[in-house]
Amino acid sequence: MALKLCLHGVRIAHPETFTEDVAKLLKLTVKQGKLREKEYGENLSARFRRSKLLGGPLQPVKVRVMEGILLVDSHLSDLLDVEFSYRAGSEELVLTAVQQLLSGGDGFVVAEPDLKLRLLALAGKPYLRVSGDAGRLKAMRQYLYWQVLIINWFWHLLYQDPANKLLVRQLRVKIRRLRSCLVFFKDGLTEEPVSEWQAFFREEADVLSNMRELDAAALTCRRRHEAAGEEGASSTVLLDLFLQLRQDEQDKFFSRTFLNQHTDKLAEFMLWLNRLQGDGFKELGKETARHYVARRLDDWCGKMLSLSKKYPDFSDMDDLHEIRIKVKRFRYVTQTVDLTNLPLDLLRQLKQLQDVLGLLHDDYVNACWARGIALQQPEEEELQKQVQSFLNWQSARSESLLAVVSEMWEHFLQMLKEK
Repeated sequence: MALKLCLHGVRIAHPETFTEDVAKLLKLTVKQGKLREKEYGENLSARFRRSKLLGGPLQPVKVRVMEGILLVDSHLSDLLDVEFSYRAGSEELVLTAVQQLLSGGDGFVVAEPDLKLRLLALAGKPYLRVSGDAGRLKAMRQYLYWQVLIINWFWHLLYQDPANKLLVRQLRVKIRRLRSCLVFFKDGLTEEPVSEWQAFFREEADVLSNMRELDAAALTCRRRHEAAGEEGASSTVLLDLFLQLRQDEQDKFFSRTFLNQHTDKLAEFMLWLNRLQGDGFKELGKETARHYVARRLDDWCGKMLSLSKKYPDFSDMDDLHEIRIKVKRFRYVTQTVDLTNLPLDLLRQLKQLQDVLGLLHDDYVNACWARGIALQQPEEEELQKQVQSFLNWQSARSESLLAVVSEMWEHFLQMLKEK
């Protein structure tokens, strides 16, 4: 069965010569296709030309270029795609071609090659559900596949709007969700490539950490000002420093990274996912998704129940941080893999617990940033005063949260035992 990888152009310098430019980069020739029109439901349609690129060093990989427009309701968007169709074993050849294309200066993201599925996604429809009777590797691919598409698109959005705080937060969550699902599905797979991909996605989220943390610190600082009713330029010294540090982190990151760097690695990850459907993994593929998810979920639930013994001190921020990571990972998987079928009350309690642990972690990180700023400018009396006021205000909130988190944790574990 032919496998596909599609790159969608999001920032194309010369769209009028898109097909010819792609052919030149890949050292292929163009066989122009006919103009087509397709409708995929009410207000979902595409008008495009699909051309073949022939010859050159890419055989047996087939390359097609699509140019046209997509219509979703009343919104039009450009269709500028390069589609690679290949069989298992040709992944390195495809990756080389992808990297050639990404080196050309135009911006690309990985995209859904099936236009009907892409249009449905653009219309807000969920991706296809995974059947419990499907093989576990097919389920893994499908659960991870659509997350990669979303992550790459959000990188594109963030490069268009680097100062967008919401995009930074959402992108980090989406990357961590994919990494959590990868950990959930990795049982029985070769350890080395899985560990490498885990490390890659951890780094992808971590590069945004400072921006996200400083956004949270600035927001907390603003809330303290509002609660205290403070006015005047002198009262915003700490806030201004948080905002300046955030701008510095933004400038540093976007001056040395580019969209196509992320697309390159995400395309490689997609090729790796497709490779798991090959003959070398047939034995793993025999286990059904339903059976695998039930087995792994029981294992994860057992590990969650044992966390209290491993991290017993709820006044220790390091212990709470470890519990928060495990809770977050558990929630991301149960929120994404619909075959888990956990009770709604348990999922609600899990979200509340994650929210409280997240606030406690934010307070801890905010305090670290504030103390670091104070140490760098010990002679600034107004700044020292604001830092201390900021720390006192946060401390009061943290104490109130610590008073309830232990009880919330025990309640969650009890619900988990009874699931």
